[in-house]
Amino acid sequence: MAYPAIFHRELTPAWLRATATALGYRSPDPGEAYTWCELGCGPGLGTLLTAAANPDGRFIAVDFDPAAIVRARALAEEAGIGNARFLHMSFAELAEAADTALPPLDFIVLHGVLSWISPANRQAVMRIVARWLKPGGIACLSYMSQPGSAPMMAAQRVLQRSARISGAGAGLPGGLALLRALRDGGAGQFVVVPELGDQIEQLTLQPSGYLAHEFLGEHWEPLHVADVLGAMAATGCTFLGSATPLENIDAVSIPGGAQPVVAAIEDVALRETAKDIARNQTLRRDLYQRGARPLAPAEHRAALEAQRFIALPGAPGGGALRFSTRIGPVDGPAAMFSPLLEALAGGSPVSFGDLLRLPAYAGRGGLLNQACQMLLWAGYLHPWLPAQGIDAALSLNRALWRGAAAGEEYAWVVAPAIGSAIPADRPAMLAAHALDGGRPVDARALAAFERELLPVWKRLGVLGNFD
Repeated sequence: MAYPAIFHRELTPAWLRATATALGYRSPDPGEAYTWCELGCGPGLGTLLTAAANPDGRFIAVDFDPAAIVRARALAEEAGIGNARFLHMSFAELAEAADTALPPLDFIVLHGVLSWISPANRQAVMRIVARWLKPGGIACLSYMSQPGSAPMMAAQRVLQRSARISGAGAGLPGGLALLRALRDGGAGQFVVVPELGDQIEQLTLQPSGYLAHEFLGEHWEPLHVADVLGAMAATGCTFLGSATPLENIDAVSIPGGAQPVVAAIEDVALRETAKDIARNQTLRRDLYQRGARPLAPAEHRAALEAQRFIALPGAPGGGALRFSTRIGPVDGPAAMFSPLLEALAGGSPVSFGDLLRLPAYAGRGGLLNQACQMLLWAGYLHPWLPAQGIDAALSLNRALWRGAAAGEEYAWVVAPAIGSAIPADRPAMLAAHALDGGRPVDARALAAFERELLPVWKRLGVLGNFD
């Protein structure tokens, strides 16, 4: 079963730079040539979206699945994406390859991979990081974590065993049906961990390819953060924080009563373990740097002030907010967020430095930094990039909405103004395809697209120069 084509915004250079800057670290200079590498790229959509959004970068993606690499190369060729290269290699092969197999890397990213591969392959990943990540380079490791993913361990074995007995096609739905029957029958684990029942219910909505790759592997294992921190330290990398910006703000990501307990812990590995317990963490997105490069206070302020942000589709225009987090709903006061949202509501990019001149943030750079990071995490704003070429972005977007019209389940489009991609549902894809001379769509659907999405898509460069 093919793994679905998925994009993860947290792996893009723009996101990684913004998060490292917020944390007070120097990141690879966006004005200089850089190389980004994804280990375990699957069918390559994430790499291609990122490459098309960042034509000045060089992008390399590696996967051991030949079918996935064939799909990735085919889409790259169709869209004419020339700054992305796909390698069919195992991690073990790459770890032992010649020094010329990869250039020195500014970014190494992995999503989920560490939790699905054998201990030997995890060691191979660490050798790759040690060999090719540049001094000052950033690594982002996303993986299932303890303790939040631990309740799924028995359920994973049920799905795996059912698939072995009946084959994945019948075994996956059969295994899910068994788990639901156990839940409905009052099985003890579902009583002790009631949210497990909701998780099983959500799995019934997922594509079979996703479930097969997610749960049927031989080495499915939620990891302890202390083990990952130790392995990365051996490569010369220092833990910076999380690529999930909210998790870098203890006040909104850790229960109030646990905050002083966590703050008193000096050892990084022990503190991060305590945070995982406090959040019942299921997924971590760790950010590391090869030889940490902290910014001096004046440098940090200058780096923050140079950042520019733009509102994303669906951003509120102001008022109080409510954020849904792992520790429950967190209220965002209007006094903290409204001035920022109102400044962005006009649709133009606004610099952090200009925002600091607003009365609400004057002399309160730390508060503004936190507000920006929370809105970045919530999907309401994004760092804005200086003008880049848009030809590759439009070419890939055209290939994506052609694919959507042919039945492919693509769900993102390239947005070069932010060096990333944004979600796009099927009606939006088909409407864009129709505007670009493709198959006509319902007039009401087209009118809704032109009214609600077209203006912001144009601002973000999704549509290139065509009207």
